[in-house]
Amino acid sequence: MTGQEQQNLAAPCGLYCGACSAYVAGRRGDTERLEELAKRVAQYRGQEVEVKDLACEGCLSSEVIALYCRDCVLRACAFEKGLSHCAQCSDFPCQPIIDFNNDGMRHHSEVVDNIRRQRETSIDAWIAEQEQRWRCPQCSCVVGWYARQCPDCDTALPRRF
Repeated sequence: MTGQEQQNLAAPCGLYCGACSAYVAGRRGDTERLEELAKRVAQYRGQEVEVKDLACEGCLSSEVIALYCRDCVLRACAFEKGLSHCAQCSDFPCQPIIDFNNDGMRHHSEVVDNIRRQRETSIDAWIAEQEQRWRCPQCSCVVGWYARQCPDCDTALPRRF
C-alpha cells in the first residue's frame, strides 16, 4: 500500500477506514459480505443500496468513496476549512464531532479519543497504530471493526468496543 493509500484511510472524523466492514470486504473480494452490508445499509438509510455503492478507497480518496461517507457533514466541514483531519481544527471538540461520537454506533464511540491521539502523536503514527490494531494477532490478516474471528485462520478476535 502506498503512502497516499494509507493517508486515504484516516478519515477526517477520526475513524480508521482500513477497518470499515465494507472496505475490508471489498479488499478481500468478499461479495457475499458486501451484499449483506448493502442490505443493512439500505435498511438503515431507507433507500436502495447496491454493492457498487459500498466501493471505497478511504474517506480522503478523491476517486471512490462509499455512499454513506460521500455526504458526511464532518468530512465536508474539514474540507471547507482547508483541513484533512479534525485533529487540525482549532474548534475541536465541536458539537458535531461529540454528537457523532455519541450516536450509538459502536465504532463511532472512539472518534474523540482517536482525534486526541492523532494530536498527541501525528496522523502518520496514528495510522501505523491502527494498521497494527486491526490485524489478526495470529496471522496478521486485516480485520474489520466488528469481526469476531479472523476470516483467514478462524482465530477468535477480541471485542474492540
